[in-house]
Amino acid sequence: MEKQTTSQSIKQAQSLKTAWAIVVCAIVTALTVGGGIYFWQNSKLKTSEQKLQKRIVLLQNKLTQIQNENNISKTKTPVNNTTYNLTNNLCTINECLFNRDNSNYPLGIAIIKGYYSPVERSAWGETKKCDSFTITGGSKELIRAMVNLVDIGNTVHSKNELNQPVINLGLGLISQSEKQSILDSTVNNQIELIVLSESPLGMGAPACFQDVIVLRKK
Repeated sequence: MEKQTTSQSIKQAQSLKTAWAIVVCAIVTALTVGGGIYFWQNSKLKTSEQKLQKRIVLLQNKLTQIQNENNISKTKTPVNNTTYNLTNNLCTINECLFNRDNSNYPLGIAIIKGYYSPVERSAWGETKKCDSFTITGGSKELIRAMVNLVDIGNTVHSKNELNQPVINLGLGLISQSEKQSILDSTVNNQIELIVLSESPLGMGAPACFQDVIVLRKK
């Protein structure tokens, strides 16, 4: 009886040792695997951080480059030294002309009187019938400038035998009824117009180029 009891005790002890050995192996394996994963993840994280840091440095360098280029472009911007002087020291609702950079051509608003007189003009191998207007009165400064342009060889406009300027009119800003009034005007039925005088082109102006724009009928 004692032998049987002793044998059972030995078997139980061996079983307990085996169980503890399995537990210990499991713990060691878990620690080993977990430690490996931790070190792998930590290494991967450090690599990602390094890549991110490099990207940040590149972006900062690019931003600095853009800012420097912007500062350089600002310093290279030309200064506008254009000057405008009021012609005849007079500016009213009917006439307000300016002289730009001491030129001989007035810019601004003026009144002209005359009649519709379409003219065929040619430029660069092209001939067109232009909406032209013979000026018989109105702004003396504008009339002087127009005649002077023709006299120095500008072919955008012309003049008649009475030394009256015959100019191309821009009719795009007025109503159809106002446009018709201009088309119906004659030497015996003249009309007054409020116009905008713009800067004339130099070389290369097309046929029927318009630098006098009708704003409205007076």
